[in-house]
Formats: sequence, C-alpha cells, structure tokens
Amino acid sequence: MWAAAIAGTDHRNAEHLRACLQQTGLIGSVVEWDIKPPADRDWEQRVCATEVVLLSLNGNPTAELAFATDLRRINPNIRIIAHSPSKQPDSEFLLHAMRSGVQEVLPSPLNTTVLQEAMTRFQRADNSMEKKAAKKLIVVMGSKGGVGTSTVAINLGVQFAQVTRRRVCLLDFGRPVGHVALMLDLQPRFTVRDAVDNLERLDSHYFNGLLTKHKSGLEVLAGLMRPEEWQEVSPAALPGLVNVAQSTCDYVLMDYGSVYSLELLSNVILRMTKTILLVAESNVPSLWTLERHVAGLAGLGLEPTQIRVVINRWTRADDEALKSLEKKLKRPVFARLPNDYRQVSEAVNLGTPLSTDTSSPLVSQFQKLAFQLGAVAAPAPPKREGLGGLFSFKKRA
Repeated sequence: MWAAAIAGTDHRNAEHLRACLQQTGLIGSVVEWDIKPPADRDWEQRVCATEVVLLSLNGNPTAELAFATDLRRINPNIRIIAHSPSKQPDSEFLLHAMRSGVQEVLPSPLNTTVLQEAMTRFQRADNSMEKKAAKKLIVVMGSKGGVGTSTVAINLGVQFAQVTRRRVCLLDFGRPVGHVALMLDLQPRFTVRDAVDNLERLDSHYFNGLLTKHKSGLEVLAGLMRPEEWQEVSPAALPGLVNVAQSTCDYVLMDYGSVYSLELLSNVILRMTKTILLVAESNVPSLWTLERHVAGLAGLGLEPTQIRVVINRWTRADDEALKSLEKKLKRPVFARLPNDYRQVSEAVNLGTPLSTDTSSPLVSQFQKLAFQLGAVAAPAPPKREGLGGLFSFKKRA
C-alpha cells in the first residue's frame, strides 16, 4: 500500500481525487498539500515519505507544474500523476508536464479505472527495476561505533574484486564522515555528494567518472568529507544512486557505518539488498546493540537469510558468549574474523588493505567470506601426495 498526497491550487475537486485514489485499492493513506509548502526540513521529510502524488491542474497549471518540479528535486523516486482539465491535452502541454517531473497525465473526467491503470504501470516498472537490480547490494553495518565496520567493508571488497575478477564498487555511506578513501590512501576527486547533486544526469557513464579505482581492482565512491554535508543530502536521492551503481557494477558493497537511520536505509534500498552484514564484537555493549538491530531489521520485512552476523576481532575465548547469542537470535553466527590487532593496525596506518597472504587466518576468512557471498566456487586445495609421491622407485634392469 502506498502513501499518497493530493495537491493543486483548486481544492473544489479534492474529495473526488481522494475517493478515486482510495478506490484503486493500492493506497494506504491520503493527505492534502498546499502547493506553497514551508521551506523546512520537516516538509522535505514528508515528501520523502510519500510515494504517489495526484496533482490537479485545474487552477494555475504553471504554478502547479513548478510544484511538481520541486517535489521531484526533493524526492527523485516520487510518482507524480497530473489530472488535466482537458479531455485531450495538447502535445506542448504534455511535454511541459513531463519536463516538470510528471510521469502520467490523465484527462478529464478522472475515474478510478484510468487511475488504477496508471498506478499498475508504476508497479510493473518498480518490479522490473527490482528484478534488474535484484540481489547485488551487500550492506555492511556496524552494531555500534568502533567495531571495525569500514575495515570489514574494505577488505571484503578487495577480496571480492580478486576472487570474482568482476567489477566491484564500494559506496561509502558512513556517517558522520566516510573513512574508506583515507584507509585505502586514495585521493578522490568526487564523493557521494557529487552523485546526489547531479542525480538528474546520473547514468552509468557519469557514475564511472565519480569512482576512484584502487590498485586491487576495487572501485570506490568516496564518502562525505564534512559532517554537515549530510544535512544537505536528501535520503530520497540515495536509492537512485544505488540503482545506477547496480546497473554499472557486478557487485555493490555499501559501508553503512554504525549511525542507524531509517531515512538513509530506506525501504527502497532494503528491497535491493541481497545481504546485510551486521558487524559486532563479542562484548556486552556490542552484542546487546546487535540484538536490537536484528529485531529492527526483521521488523522492516527482511528475510532471516538476508541478515548475517559477523563477529570481528574474534578469539576462541568468545565462543561461549556467541553460543548464547545464537540461542537468543535463533540463527548462527555467519562469520568469525580472527583478532589480529598488529596486522590490521599496520594496514590502517599505511593506508592499505590487508596483505593477500592467505596463510594469515584473518585474510583467509575474508577470502572465504567473499567466496560465500559472491557465490563463487572456492579453488580446490592442492592434493597432498602420499609417500609414493615423495619417493620414486625405478626397477633395476
């Protein structure tokens, strides 16, 4: 069920528009908007939470279409249906409406059948988009700050690039600032901000130009450099960015950080997500918060198989606490990343990923995780020869 709004300068037919929307059976709630809304953060949040707008063009079409443009700027994913007073709107009017962000123009008289057909087209487009972008996105989220979320995202991304030999990008959505570029010693020219500020022309070609490539093969869209920049990023723009990333790359990882925001991790992004890796340490504050994250994500409709628990900085002494955690969550711990403070600290300070030496238990686990999540068959271990292979005996002539 969609959240809808009706808007226009002529409110005389508002009740008719409301009735038509509700009779489609696809609308959960309907609110009425003035086309001169307050310019505040609360207004933008209401627009971001609205999925369909039925815009009446019976009053002042110029002002009403300007309002549609403003809605599209705030929420690029909003669906705008305009109701024209004409039975057959002319081509110039239709072009003006489409340029203003309107996706459907319905002629008079408006009836439920015609409106339902338009909304069904939206549904088909949404389903098609979800199928194309399905199951590519892996979100790496920390149960709390300081558990190594960016370290996990970076080294998993590097291993993905190496074991799949495919195109892998890492989106840095960490808040209040992103650390991925710093931890890989990259000097990015562009960040997430450049992508969302240019959403109207963001396609695969433009997106490629925003990425910074690491020598490992991993490509990075750098995070924001200043905390206050997040105040200027509309959460509604992020699903569009993720869609373009998924259409451009074979695998998409997102460093979500540990600052939980339902605005940022919107339902649209959740529908694109293959897996959410919840990173935690085996200590009381981290595991306590982890339990609440699992419950919260399950409440948003994610399947149990989409939520995977990763314990970072693991030691064997943690196993008893983890058994208790598994019993509470009714799910196994997906991965245990061994504690190797020296190696990780050195890599972070040098601005490099972990070494590729798979004799390191930590590197080996990251590689195994990449094979599992990438659905790539791990190479068979080399065959160990028996004594017969160590010694050869020649028959004496």
